[in-house]
Amino acid sequence: MKYFDAHDHLQDFPSEDGLGAALRAAAEAGVEGMLCCGTCPEDWGRVLELAGRDARVKPCFGLHPWLTAEEGWLQKLEEFVRRVPCCVGEIGLDGVKGLPGHEENFAAQLELAARFGRPAVLHCVKSWGRLLELLKAARPDRFMLHAYGGSPELVKDLAALGGYFSFGAEIQDPARARLRAALAAVPQDRLLLETEAPERGAGPAAVIEVAAAAAGLLDRPAEELAALTYANGLRFIGELK
Repeated sequence: MKYFDAHDHLQDFPSEDGLGAALRAAAEAGVEGMLCCGTCPEDWGRVLELAGRDARVKPCFGLHPWLTAEEGWLQKLEEFVRRVPCCVGEIGLDGVKGLPGHEENFAAQLELAARFGRPAVLHCVKSWGRLLELLKAARPDRFMLHAYGGSPELVKDLAALGGYFSFGAEIQDPARARLRAALAAVPQDRLLLETEAPERGAGPAAVIEVAAAAAGLLDRPAEELAALTYANGLRFIGELK
């Protein structure tokens, strides 16, 4: 079986040995695609390096809403987007931990993704109404809600705008009934799975466990769900393949 890890931060592995072991484990597990998401200008070069070393790693460059950057960061981001086949991300809105100015930063990056026709990888916490407004204004071709935490009812509106929905290990928690209902509400051609490696010590191979949990919740064979989400990942990245 082939798997697609729709969201990780490989650049954050604390050692080369740890990263190497994680990538070898991913290869053995059948993880054939990974979106490696940058969060600030300081790590974009490392993300680019990792993508250059391993064809399975697809680069994403963006400024996370929790972080600030030096003057000129947006111009630097545009240079990366212009010359590198990439996604724009991780970008987004955060009503709890977002820093001052993060909404303006998000709008500017969303416009950049739309202008260059690049997929966007989005973070959203307690800002769903405003997110919808900004997506309708910018009209990116396609975007992915990383670690989707919105309501099941919102899925239809976001999907109509081009949204994909990624879920991680949290779906294994039986207390997360709303999250599990959202998983069930996602159109099958928009479903993605993720690890956010190296969070909690996970590597990209952990997407197998997420796929097994999702298959159980959706009452589908694990092999079928792996194939579906792998195909969805390739469709999401499009020309980055």
